[in-house]
Amino acid sequence: MVLKMSKGFYQRFFYISSSLILWGCASSVNVEVSPTPKPPELIQEKPVNSLGGYFYSNGENAFGPFTQRMVQKCQGLNGGSVCNTQQWPEALFLKAYGQGRCPDGSRLNQILGYCVEGNQALGPFSKELVATCKDADGGDACQSTRWGSSFLYKLIQTKNLFTGRPPQFVLLAFDGSYSLDAWKKSRNFTQSLAKKNILAHFTYFISGVYFVNNEKRNLYKPPGGKGQGRSAIGWGGTPQEINPRLEQLNKAYQEGHEIGSHAVGHFDGSRWSETDWTREFEYFDRFIFDVYKINNLKGSLAFDRSAIQGFRAPELGQSPGLYKTLKKEGFRYDTSKVAAANYWPKLENGVWNFPLASLTTAMTRKNVLSMDYNFYYAHSKAKPNSSHAQRYEEDMFQTYLKYFQSNYSGNRAPVHIGHHFSAWNQGAYWNALFRFAEAVCGKPEVRCVTYSVLADFMDLQTPEQIAIYQKGAFSKLDKQK
Repeated sequence: MVLKMSKGFYQRFFYISSSLILWGCASSVNVEVSPTPKPPELIQEKPVNSLGGYFYSNGENAFGPFTQRMVQKCQGLNGGSVCNTQQWPEALFLKAYGQGRCPDGSRLNQILGYCVEGNQALGPFSKELVATCKDADGGDACQSTRWGSSFLYKLIQTKNLFTGRPPQFVLLAFDGSYSLDAWKKSRNFTQSLAKKNILAHFTYFISGVYFVNNEKRNLYKPPGGKGQGRSAIGWGGTPQEINPRLEQLNKAYQEGHEIGSHAVGHFDGSRWSETDWTREFEYFDRFIFDVYKINNLKGSLAFDRSAIQGFRAPELGQSPGLYKTLKKEGFRYDTSKVAAANYWPKLENGVWNFPLASLTTAMTRKNVLSMDYNFYYAHSKAKPNSSHAQRYEEDMFQTYLKYFQSNYSGNRAPVHIGHHFSAWNQGAYWNALFRFAEAVCGKPEVRCVTYSVLADFMDLQTPEQIAIYQKGAFSKLDKQK
């Protein structure tokens, strides 16, 4: 099964080194369909849905691979012994496939350009990749429709003369989701960059209370004995106020931005138990995925629960209970910790640790995290001081540039930037963020992507490879180029 991208998505590309890898390269070249047993030569390509999934058919049967979840659904649909074969009737296949871009039980790895189930990539694979596999003495496995993700990644590296140098990832994220102006301003900014052929996407960590109207606040009983109906940041307003917020949320997702969780009531969970965190995540799922029902609105979200892959704790309030919970709740990564600026991510408690960076400001020489509120506090004790707004903006801009340049010419550790939907000090920090993104996102081998894309990349790295990256033990970019 190959993922066929839309034209807009297909035209995006990703640098592993100085060579180019197309995201979705398998969808625009001739594809060799090679399940076992091999289907008849006369087959046709058919779409699954409008999201880009498609399959191969001889007019009656669809050919594998089939995910484990699809097999389970097949059995529930009384598919019988057919469920264990490599050919299913089309109608059965389509019922078991699901509603997503990838078949149920798998997801798109945007680095590979293929759907993956666990540590396996789902084909069929392009003729070019099959030939590369044979050159690597892959044998009969080259004709299969399931390859190990790491094996496929190595073939892509070989095909593109991989230098061993990682991309410079830049992660730009927002906490918050209330302000319509902030939604529009951030989305419009990335659209303006795209017109300059600069690609950038944000990760939005949203708070559940902003999607519950004031009259329904008693649906929430926060952990830690905070009291029923309480929130540290207010509520969503009226249903009529929530509806346009949902429109912005859907548009952001449809434009390639990522939606993550910032919990519900924005309470400090540093003393919360595993049970507390489990309850908070249950509230989050209910308030977001039942949002139209709760607020008596018409419509639907553009994404489902599987899209929520990452978390950032309010006030960065972590506890051992959080890290006993994240993996079980289906999260792939956490952004609630702090580390050195040149830290390469590692798996901790089964999820990727994507921490904010500890920095020293370029002009005012203050110790801060790579987050706007920390600059706001360091600059003016978290109180407005418009008379120095321009200086604050320049201080943040120069600090971010220094952070970026040190990593870009050093060990290429990902750059993490966290901001809020608040225009503190006359928007100085938003201005600095936008200036920074425009300055760096178009540079060679720089990828301003969502956190899930970074997780896709990290999933393909071995601990040994991460250690090499951490040491910066790879050839550096020729600055003249």
